Amino acid sequence: MKNREESLQKIWEALRAGKKFFIAGHLNPDGDSLGCTLAMTSLLERLGKTVYAYAAPAVGNDLKFLPGLSKIHVGILPQQPVVDTVLLLECSDRQRGGDLESVLTQATTLINIDHHLVSDAYGTLNHIDSKASSTAEIIFQLYEQSDAEQPLLPTPDEATCLYTGLVTDTGRFVHSNTTAEALRVGSALVALGANVDKINQVIYFTKSYIELKLLGRALEKMEMRFDNKYSQIILTQRDFETFGATPAQTQGIVSQPTMIPGVEVSALIKEEPDKVSVNLRSRGGIDVSRIAQTFGGGGHARASGFKITGKTVNEVADDLAKTVYDAVKDIR
Repeated sequence: MKNREESLQKIWEALRAGKKFFIAGHLNPDGDSLGCTLAMTSLLERLGKTVYAYAAPAVGNDLKFLPGLSKIHVGILPQQPVVDTVLLLECSDRQRGGDLESVLTQATTLINIDHHLVSDAYGTLNHIDSKASSTAEIIFQLYEQSDAEQPLLPTPDEATCLYTGLVTDTGRFVHSNTTAEALRVGSALVALGANVDKINQVIYFTKSYIELKLLGRALEKMEMRFDNKYSQIILTQRDFETFGATPAQTQGIVSQPTMIPGVEVSALIKEEPDKVSVNLRSRGGIDVSRIAQTFGGGGHARASGFKITGKTVNEVADDLAKTVYDAVKDIR
């Protein structure tokens, strides 16, 4: 606890000292990455700082309800960056946020805040807590360290952004990373005005016609392998074209097979124009982040992924199946 507090205090000193900030989360931002970016943008602006917030390459429709989204420069880097402090959120390595070197080379301070198990300490200041459920949990702890007597706490909009990060990374508080601390932070954010009903309705109870049709196609193509311990779904470019869909409209599909008793690992393998992307989910017995690392990816024990170029979707599927087999073969 003491080391955590000292680390967060050093980050606060850098935040108060900085004047011109650049903030980014990882590419293809999820609820945690984007929620934290928006919360920190709002917080720094309240402190009178100049902030350039960035996300790339796009923001999913399920996150467009987040307050303050208009402040995000989507895919547009500053032409002539003038910053003294860069804040990278949930970026396990220096390149995870995209090609940001034009900005990074301008800054005197680089703050790295992350919760992934495998994460590089590339910053001037690094706060990496693999025990945290999400980066949102860490950011809330950062708020709490702002002042010993009267901490600067999130506004309702900031709480909404952080709660979105917390609830998406814990899978609505059902994943194994749902700790007592995660629940404490979630309760505090609700008390501070997080719009829980809006978050649940948009992220978990809203699907377009195209997304539901694509889900149907995916379930039709689901294959069970290795004594039903491994579920594999392959979606080709033709599948996406059939429904006028994009790979970004596959949210939640990879988790569906894990509801089947006996399934240990589920994979969604997507053929895209320039790559093959893979999402992995685990029932809990297998650490799929280790499988993803084999292919140059990463993530969490129960939710990970990777991207491959130069191979066909079937080649990637075959390679992945061999690796998954080694992981699940001894499970009874």
